[in-house]
Amino acid sequence: MTEPIPSQSLEFRRLIEDALNDPYDLEFESPVDGKISIAFLTSFANKKDIQANFLAPLGRLLAEKRNYTWKDILPVISEQGRKIRESLDEAVNDLLEGYTLVHLAGSNFIYTFDTHERVKREPTAPLIERTIHGPKLSLLEDIKQNILLIRERIKNRQLKIEGIKIGARSRTKVAAIYLQDVASPLVVQKVHERLGKISIDGIVDSGYIEQYISDNPLSLFPLTQSTERPDKLIAAVLEGRIVILVDGSSNGIIVPVTVNELYQSSEDYYFPFWFGVFLRAFRIIGNVIAVLLPSVYVALFAVNASLLPIRMALTVSGGRIGVAFPLVVELLFMEFVVELFREGSLRLPTTVSQTLGVASGVILGLAAVNAGMVSNATLVVTIITAIASYSGPNYEIGLSWRILRFSLILIAAAFGLYGLTIGGLVILGHAAIQDSFGISFLSPWAPILPKELIDTIFRRPLWMRRRLQIYQPVDEYRAAKKGGKKDE
Repeated sequence: MTEPIPSQSLEFRRLIEDALNDPYDLEFESPVDGKISIAFLTSFANKKDIQANFLAPLGRLLAEKRNYTWKDILPVISEQGRKIRESLDEAVNDLLEGYTLVHLAGSNFIYTFDTHERVKREPTAPLIERTIHGPKLSLLEDIKQNILLIRERIKNRQLKIEGIKIGARSRTKVAAIYLQDVASPLVVQKVHERLGKISIDGIVDSGYIEQYISDNPLSLFPLTQSTERPDKLIAAVLEGRIVILVDGSSNGIIVPVTVNELYQSSEDYYFPFWFGVFLRAFRIIGNVIAVLLPSVYVALFAVNASLLPIRMALTVSGGRIGVAFPLVVELLFMEFVVELFREGSLRLPTTVSQTLGVASGVILGLAAVNAGMVSNATLVVTIITAIASYSGPNYEIGLSWRILRFSLILIAAAFGLYGLTIGGLVILGHAAIQDSFGISFLSPWAPILPKELIDTIFRRPLWMRRRLQIYQPVDEYRAAKKGGKKDE
């Protein structure tokens, strides 16, 4: 629609109403003589602000002058976000984004002003990625506030913030943020291309964007990193990665991503070096236990029992006397119950979910053992697995392993340790062929990059100047040898 702005006020109103199908929240206001028309959506704009910033000043102007032009009007009304528009299409798009339109009879153009009254909430502590040490702030649903959180901590001219609107109907604001002199140009180009190719009616959350820009949306492993923590976004930008923010979403996206990043917590770098090393190593051990313990338990005690010490095999077998189900069935049953508890606790109020989860878990576990549905050993394995699964800081990679854990249990029940080994190799092979914006998902393990291995299981000391080369940064060093680089 390239229709020009009509010069007549009545025609202007009619065309705006027709373009929006005469919505309930569309209102027009006009000072006494009717030459000026003000259009706005009451769902966006506050009528008191319209009165204070437009109608009242214009009323005073008309009381002093009978003949007036834009030169007389513009100085007395609001200047916030002022734009000049010469086509009806641009005017309607502005109106749908919360702008107020001001039309003067006899003019073939209008001015639009940003009067969007946004729904705001105060920053809160992260709900999922909680830490002991470090900032207690999470992202908000307003993209402007989220950009501000990053700008406040990276005061540098090279900080590039690029905006695009995605969604044929929603026209959602999306921002790509990176350091122009650090981020890899090839990765930046891929981000531009993938965001530009998205064709969809509307974007509701950043999860939509993740699925569209992922190298392999069908992979079980997350090939983008989602976070609610501003400090994690800031650290990623400083390392040469790219952050994507979506208006209306309280989660940011970081690309590219490697498997190591998904096991790193912000507080790894807030504690002294050895503390960070200990926490990261412990976290990885917990993940291995959460993934492999149930399947190894099934393989050893249901298929390859001959590999066990006789005393251990007899003890566990004796504890299963009177259990009604095979080992694999009772383990799958308990894993299924744990998943039900996990999902149910997410939907309940925090205080209720904590109390109900602990009480129900204890009572149900004891009842299941007494009823002969599961053995004590299976109950212990299930509890250890559930606790270990919470050691990882990233929810999405944890969800991936939860799905794969069920697959490994079934494979172990059918083929024992041999099948478990083959299943592990298949998963490893699948992960090895995944890329994230041209960066290997398993880097620096595959391909092997010896110099980068120091910041995987262990934590790189903060005083090491060289940036991780995994992400191909243009500027390889974090700071100059003496006094840092000149502010740019």
